[in-house]
Amino acid sequence: MNSTEHQIKKPTLFISHATSDGEFANAVKQEIEKVFANGINVFCTSSPGAISIGVDWLSDIEQKLGVAQAVIAIITPVSIERPWLWFEIGATWSKGRSGDCKIYPVCAPEIELSNLPSPLDRLQALSMGKAPDLKLLFDALITQFGFGKISSFRAANITSRIPKYKNVKIVETDLNEKIFYSGRYTGYGDEELSEVIDTLLFQPDEKSFVNYSSMFREREDLIHNGKLLHFREIDRQLDLPPGTAKRLLNGIANRYGLKPEVEMENLVRFKTSRRRN
Repeated sequence: MNSTEHQIKKPTLFISHATSDGEFANAVKQEIEKVFANGINVFCTSSPGAISIGVDWLSDIEQKLGVAQAVIAIITPVSIERPWLWFEIGATWSKGRSGDCKIYPVCAPEIELSNLPSPLDRLQALSMGKAPDLKLLFDALITQFGFGKISSFRAANITSRIPKYKNVKIVETDLNEKIFYSGRYTGYGDEELSEVIDTLLFQPDEKSFVNYSSMFREREDLIHNGKLLHFREIDRQLDLPPGTAKRLLNGIANRYGLKPEVEMENLVRFKTSRRRN
């Protein structure tokens, strides 16, 4: 046998995360590589060179999931709604039940662990914002793989590297990806959703703008007076499918003669062309 045949095959750990959450995934990856002295193959799609140029990326991910002995699922306000997270967890769920792979849900500090949806609520979830939780994760990995130095572990190496989620820039891939939704408007088309937004959001402001005194009509909390509208906030406020407000607001505003005065990735401000008495 040659020296290559004598080499011990490294175990594989897969870090599942949304594209926007690369900082979270890489903070965990770097600490794993330190604690396990690079004795584990850690696959993280946000790491440079993780998927080679010209390789079928889906097949590559499926192959890595197929051989992984552990999957760390990074749960954030974005990833929890993304199909790819659930695809990657689902691809290893049967392996987890048979003992061939372990799934470790690790949540951003902003995620309430007690509110995780099924089947994640059947697993012990841990918070990236809590040092004791992170130590539990690394203790579990060391126990699973049978090696590693917990004395090398420093929770601060992770907690100090992850950003506040309000400061995370949501990349276009995640913004445009279809999001799971099972709210009250499941199955509604854009025409129906437009009527919901019109009735619940625009018509109350229109009534105030038209029927009340000129002083009242100067209020900045009216859409007609340039109220700043946040797309995701409106989706949450009205329990709409994510992405609905961003897609439909301009068309509805046009019914009232409102044109975008300011329009950005996450927000819009309209301006009325009607004269006030």
